[in-house]
Amino acid sequence: MNRNQLKIIACISMLIDHVGYVLFPDAVILRLIGRIAMPIFAFFIGEGCLYTKNKKKYFLRVFILGLLCQAVYITESLITHSNGGAYLNILLTFSLSIILCSSYLSAVSAFRSDDKKQRIKGLSLFALCLIVIGAVCLFCEHSLALTGISIEFDYGICGICLPLFAALSKDKTKKLICFSLALTFSAFTLYNDILFSFCALIPLALLIFYNGKGGKANLKYFFYAFYPCHLALIYLVDIFI
Repeated sequence: MNRNQLKIIACISMLIDHVGYVLFPDAVILRLIGRIAMPIFAFFIGEGCLYTKNKKKYFLRVFILGLLCQAVYITESLITHSNGGAYLNILLTFSLSIILCSSYLSAVSAFRSDDKKQRIKGLSLFALCLIVIGAVCLFCEHSLALTGISIEFDYGICGICLPLFAALSKDKTKKLICFSLALTFSAFTLYNDILFSFCALIPLALLIFYNGKGGKANLKYFFYAFYPCHLALIYLVDIFI
């Protein structure tokens, strides 16, 4: 299976999940199907950091798109007068993932250098990134007490760190082993229901068949547009029907 095929499966799963969450909250089966999406996207965020030539542009694309999606959430909350705190969408989670993966890869590159200063600089940058992300997550955990508003990243610290394990190696076998261990830990940490945890592991069976190719069609911008567009459509249906 190529990257396009796997991402299409993830998009369909995500669509089903969000339809269930917004329109049919009692249909548990829709939420179970939705567990397939996030691990696939997390895998390709990590792989994207490995192969993208311009990590700053990659970060900005995901971050700006995350802000647009957050605007959809905020607009829906204002219209429906719901106040569930500040729940930050998965693209903002992945924005931190890209920073984490990029700093790790920079540290690895610096460590291979003969220049001692470069090594220290690379390792310091990675350590600083870990400290900052840890501080952000700690602040979010105590945000209600500190600010009176609950602030939470989608999938939390597990969602931020998961893509890193797909960026640890270019070797498919090593990458899958690392990612599988991290996903298994995340799945049983995030969900109290064992059925949800096992459904979150289904993507591993799909990723085994990943052939490392992108696919014939260039669907990059389709995938970028799909997230905010499908959210806006679902919320419009919820508001007017």
